[in-house]
Amino acid sequence: MSIWIGLLLILFGLCLFYLYLIAPRFGRRDMSALTGHWYAHRGLWNEERPENSLPAFRAAAERGYGIEMDVHLTRDDRLVVFHDNELTRMCGDSRKVADCTLAELRALRLGNTDCVIPTFDEFLEAVHGRVPLLVEIKSNPRIEQLCSMVSQRLEAYDGLYMVESFDPRAVRWFRKHRPEVRRGQLTFGLVKPSKRPKAPLFRLLASQIMNVLTRPDFIAAEAVTDHSLPLRLLRLFPAHWAAWTVRSQEQMDGLKARYEIQIFEGFIPREDRP
Repeated sequence: MSIWIGLLLILFGLCLFYLYLIAPRFGRRDMSALTGHWYAHRGLWNEERPENSLPAFRAAAERGYGIEMDVHLTRDDRLVVFHDNELTRMCGDSRKVADCTLAELRALRLGNTDCVIPTFDEFLEAVHGRVPLLVEIKSNPRIEQLCSMVSQRLEAYDGLYMVESFDPRAVRWFRKHRPEVRRGQLTFGLVKPSKRPKAPLFRLLASQIMNVLTRPDFIAAEAVTDHSLPLRLLRLFPAHWAAWTVRSQEQMDGLKARYEIQIFEGFIPREDRP
């Protein structure tokens, strides 16, 4: 009997240790100024206004939607707004964003439009503090430089913002250097990961144990996979929650009770605010 009791105590201790690892920030911070908005995924884009373009960002700001967008660092140390690591899907070019200079990127066009890849400074100027921002920092070998440059721009920005990233190094950087900034860990569940790497990085991130490094203020979870066990356990903690990516009014309505922030695309929400 004593052996079984000992094994149970060890198991109980391991469970507590796992909960410690996945815990978000200890102490829930006020995010009410940031949560009272829907966030347009890569701007309010359509066929005429491509994703992550200045017209898409202006359209979102004019409608009063918060804006989710993505920041990369170029080969010549410039910040640009673009989602994919490669240029293929949006620009028909096989190179990576990080391997190009700003001039090389400016020679390209987004989709079948005349829009160019904007710089982060141009994006901030276009929004001009009208709506809150959800700034996703893309993974980069020079992640600390990227975070530092984004932080410097945001410090001078007269508007509300928060940051997020799939890369725990980026979230940790803001925890260490800009702890006052609301930071989020982008993640997903373990269900149907067909479009993501199987292992080891995928499972490490999906396990949520990297939260021990980042202690995020909010969890930005993929809505269609958020019923996995690690994410269910995270609900035991008083973190804020953001859902990505919401693609219909029906889905948005179904997620309202569990998510303070919803990042949407492909439709116009029935209500302007949550």
